[in-house]
Amino acid sequence: MPKLTFFNLDPERRQAVLDASVEEFAKHPYEQASLSRIVDNCGIAKGSMYQYFEDKLDLYLYIVDLAYEQKRAYVGKAFSLEGDIFTVLEEYYWQSHLFAKDFPLLHQVANNFWDSRVLLPQIEEGRIDRARDFSKFLEEAIASGKANPDLDPQAVFFVYHAVGKDLVDEFERGTNGEFIREVLDVLRYGLQVRREV
Repeated sequence: MPKLTFFNLDPERRQAVLDASVEEFAKHPYEQASLSRIVDNCGIAKGSMYQYFEDKLDLYLYIVDLAYEQKRAYVGKAFSLEGDIFTVLEEYYWQSHLFAKDFPLLHQVANNFWDSRVLLPQIEEGRIDRARDFSKFLEEAIASGKANPDLDPQAVFFVYHAVGKDLVDEFERGTNGEFIREVLDVLRYGLQVRREV
């Protein structure tokens, strides 16, 4: 997390550091991102960055947190809806798309985080936090009779997370809301043959 000196910066300089950092971490995964490029782009000395953050990892995790804070402002709307798990998930995926459209760099920062090969402890911590939140949501769906109580919650979260990540990419290719419903239909019923009622 940032040091107090970062928050004591004048707002324009602080925003310049954030903008340069977001751009760098959106364009490059953590492993290839460069503090030198960030400080060059925001016009500060490299030594100054260490007065604001412990190191590149500290800065990076702060930027990832900012990305997810902004995304939660969107997807939180889904969890306030009335309706079954599939109604909520449809809105969740749609809000994720809107976030990606409105904040493409923050969206890419979040995607790059999950694709890192060196941040495995941080990724696991993030996965556990998000799985815990999803688990509460799934428990409510099971209690209401809308989800199968025999499913392993970790397996359900794995599918939910993987589908969500790829659906946003589909939206960027022009996929519409009907495609979400088709995907959710697969999640609802699996690959089994549907019996006519």
